[in-house]
Amino acid sequence: MTRCAPRRSRQRRAEKWRRAAWAAVALAAAACGPPPAPPAPAGSFVPASPGELAAAAARTLPPAREQLAIRWRYDDGDTPITGRGAVRLAPPDSLRLDVGVPIVGRATLVLAGDSVWSRPAGLVEQVLPNRSIVWAMLGVVRLPDAVTSVERSDASDHRLWRVTAADGLTTTLELRGDTLLGATAARGGRAVGQLALTRDATGAVVRAVTVDLEHSVRFTMDVDQRSPGGPYPSEIWRRP
Repeated sequence: MTRCAPRRSRQRRAEKWRRAAWAAVALAAAACGPPPAPPAPAGSFVPASPGELAAAAARTLPPAREQLAIRWRYDDGDTPITGRGAVRLAPPDSLRLDVGVPIVGRATLVLAGDSVWSRPAGLVEQVLPNRSIVWAMLGVVRLPDAVTSVERSDASDHRLWRVTAADGLTTTLELRGDTLLGATAARGGRAVGQLALTRDATGAVVRAVTVDLEHSVRFTMDVDQRSPGGPYPSEIWRRP
């Protein structure tokens, strides 16, 4: 029994690294749906159409292709795990994320239009159906795959959009002009996640923090460098 303990310990560490890798690639997409947005006064939300939100979302897209060098940190209250990676953005609907994680190796997530694939393959189940949160961490608003209602609340300097998906997840997005500031996610009236974005003087996202309130997990992504993407080889979007 004594000889087996180190093996079990190594297995637990490897499993934690593996979870961290998936969280890094998913950008905490599963439960960390979106600092809470400032609550609007009761009754201030009014019905809106998905088309209205889609128009606002389109204005949050970067104007051109970009490549980002990122650092990430996964903290579940135990030993924090850190790593590096790269994001390639191709507006209006494609991105590729590659990250490296000690022990586990590399992981990849590709969202290209309506298709999605990942390596390891099980990552897809971690991301869907909340892949809109992946985009939100990059400052881009995208509607969930299935929307049952859209509402909005206007204030003097910002607008809140409240979106309810078919699975019952309600996401409240806070925008100032065409800039996404942060979001909250709730299920059954209870907050389950938060997203906070930090931007530089140009308005570009330099840090995104998601918090899984149900499991006390925090995921931080820092953008170290941002450069023009140029034309990407078509094969980077294809499933291997």
